[in-house]
Amino acid sequence: MSSYASKEMNIMGAKAFIESLNRSDGRASKKSTILYAVLGKSNNWPNEPVSDVATETIYDKHYKMWKEAIAAKKISTSDVSHVIPRVDWQINTIYPMYKHTNINLYSSNFYVLTDQMNVYKCLYNNKGAQSTVKPTSFATTPFTTSDGYTWKYMYTISLGKANKFLTASHMPVQTLTANDGSSESTNQLAVQNASVNGAIHVVETNNIGSGYEMVDSTAVIGATPNTIQLASGNPSTVDNYYNGDSVYVQSGTGVGQLRRIINYDGSSRTLTTNTNFTTTPFTDSVVIISPTVNIVGDGNGALAYSLVNTNGNISNVNVISVGSKYTRGKVYITSNTTHGTGATANVIISPIGGHGKDPIRELGGNKVCLNAQFKGSLGTSATGNGYVPANTEFRTVGILKDPIVKVNSNNAIITEAIANTSNSADTLRLTTRLNISYQQIINNIPQNQFAVNDEITNERLRLRAEAGNIGYITELNGSARRSASVAQASTGANGTIVFIKEDETTNDVSFFNIYLNNVDGYGNFVPFTKNDQLLKRGDSTIRATVSAISGPEANTYSGEFIHVENFQKVTRAVDQTEDIKVILDF
Repeated sequence: MSSYASKEMNIMGAKAFIESLNRSDGRASKKSTILYAVLGKSNNWPNEPVSDVATETIYDKHYKMWKEAIAAKKISTSDVSHVIPRVDWQINTIYPMYKHTNINLYSSNFYVLTDQMNVYKCLYNNKGAQSTVKPTSFATTPFTTSDGYTWKYMYTISLGKANKFLTASHMPVQTLTANDGSSESTNQLAVQNASVNGAIHVVETNNIGSGYEMVDSTAVIGATPNTIQLASGNPSTVDNYYNGDSVYVQSGTGVGQLRRIINYDGSSRTLTTNTNFTTTPFTDSVVIISPTVNIVGDGNGALAYSLVNTNGNISNVNVISVGSKYTRGKVYITSNTTHGTGATANVIISPIGGHGKDPIRELGGNKVCLNAQFKGSLGTSATGNGYVPANTEFRTVGILKDPIVKVNSNNAIITEAIANTSNSADTLRLTTRLNISYQQIINNIPQNQFAVNDEITNERLRLRAEAGNIGYITELNGSARRSASVAQASTGANGTIVFIKEDETTNDVSFFNIYLNNVDGYGNFVPFTKNDQLLKRGDSTIRATVSAISGPEANTYSGEFIHVENFQKVTRAVDQTEDIKVILDF
């Protein structure tokens, strides 16, 4: 038994994923899927700077990701887009043409992106020639450039979408349902609306035959509704010589009309057509006589004429009417029995709806790009450093689905309707925060006694390095010694220092906060107790007190990590924005 999963199935999966972010499922507590991009892992990789290989074990993708999480940024519906592999137009490149029979269509570069952010589909590549002329037209119908390529304008990537979803390897693709008033939207909708279902825009010759003749660009000196008298010169003077050929009005009165020749009078150079002309040609008309192209299929209206080179071969077939509703078709090239034989050709039928109707489907948009931007400030912060301040290190990005968020001290599934300024649904702190205040036991001891490299310890709460040595604070309002940990001696609870910074609300150097991840316990941070004290090592008169403890703003281990990426260390700068683009392949 043989089977396959269609591209449409893959695209359906991508569409369903995106639609799940913006739909109602009938439940009051949960109207849509909620996604967050999560930064994590402040401590070193075992083989730093080389990152670990991301593995899909239950521990790695769930427990470990949660333990090492630092902060999360919500991914809204405007932060999600279908994407396709990026193919930049380059001069002197051969681009494959669209064929409805090509089993490898979606793995071929049959479309291009220009430097103006316009996307074009290649309908004809001039028999495998190099593309030397960049397509630029916004025409709703296919157009041919001077290098012989036929292109179909599909859409333009706006600046906003380019900033969010354009990468070195992928580019956004969209099918529109409404006009947002932009030129990009207006142009694309015009293309979508002008598309023709089952159209034949290209007839491809696969055998050029031999012995064919053509009368090229011959002037008309007289005509009736069903006859044309040709000027002297090229036309034959032999009776019936062009019977079975076709005449095409190339220019002038009646331009664009095609008729089959049923009789030819050689002495007067007069041909008779099978049906009357809708507009009778005149003395300003110029015609071509060439072998007849007959398109037969289950649609209607497709018309084409042939061109013959000096060697007597069919050089091209020009479609003058694309027809509609074709799902299959054959081409028959016929001529007078006295000249020409052997030429064959195939029709190329448009996708369902026509070229340009549904770019997502036509170009194979079964991938989705998720964009999240961690800007200079994340979360509520008077100092502008938020939940991921300068000098914070991270080494993983995860996509978290439907975490349970703590709102007003109550756990609830987050919804679009939640608006809480103290715990914004847009950003989440996923570290445990220890609020620290300085205390003076001896009079006249200045505040801010903890200096760079001072070591601190306590019988209940201590700072320690990974190797087990007593740790120390490297900065009060900057980064702590990375990979150091905090441990509560009596309970064994511990966590890794992510960063240390001044209190965001007071801007008072008498207060600072230690942010931890890798905290032991299933969402239980009680082992770190309010009023636990930190002492300056060697000087018991200088101490600090844990004044408050705040767990993460989402329930630990809630939701599901649907995507995980590991990479080398990234260190944040004050003016830095982490522009996270994650590609999901359905």
